[in-house]
Amino acid sequence: MKKHLSSLAAVAAAAALCATVSMSASAADWSQTGYADGDPNTVSIVSTSESGVVFTQTSDGIAAKARLTLDQILADPADVSKVYSGSWTVVYHGLAGTDIQGVGGGCYAATCNSTTYWLSPEFNEDGTVVWADEVTVEDSFKWLLPSQVPTDAAASEFVFMDWANANLVSNNVTIEIKDLKLFDKDGNEIAQKAYSGAAAEEAPVEEAAPVEEAPAADTTTPVAATGNTAVASIAAVMAVAGAAALISKRK
Repeated sequence: MKKHLSSLAAVAAAAALCATVSMSASAADWSQTGYADGDPNTVSIVSTSESGVVFTQTSDGIAAKARLTLDQILADPADVSKVYSGSWTVVYHGLAGTDIQGVGGGCYAATCNSTTYWLSPEFNEDGTVVWADEVTVEDSFKWLLPSQVPTDAAASEFVFMDWANANLVSNNVTIEIKDLKLFDKDGNEIAQKAYSGAAAEEAPVEEAAPVEEAPAADTTTPVAATGNTAVASIAAVMAVAGAAALISKRK
């Protein structure tokens, strides 16, 4: 019986390890997603998760550009020289019921553009637009020339864009980029960073030891405020929230 339980434990451990390896291979740290062109008006980040990022325009009629660099994607930035191709899924949410005539975009993948895409609706006989609520398309890139392969992961940006300039904001339409995968020349998937935006596990609450009352402070002498407490509090909140510095894009 003990031997049987031991075998089950080993199988469970192996399965957990495989799951971990698989997840780390195809999950980028989407919590680091920022804006492009050094301009925060280029994108509004709605949410991030282990599988991807959801974003939209900051206002109707402009392009939306969400940016990551390869050092924020790759588990080992040195693997940048191994990257040969990549793919991901683009999902538009909320198009149903809108009069948007088309959406399209692509990705600036460090040294080249992706395949790109354009999505058009169906039309009723009276000319009204018909969209599904979720519209999905695949996009990809491939670096065919040695000169296209970047050498600096931190300087190699992936900018996921919608450039149709439709009215996405007023129609509550968002764009999701998910399931990003990068491959070497042999088709092997290259490991990516774990998502760092998830909330930390709640630590067990320990019963506090009784605190002796301190003598009343002498309030006759005023104390100059330094602002250090406020700064420390803000830094702590930012650390817990996993706030990331947003970096600029050069296209």
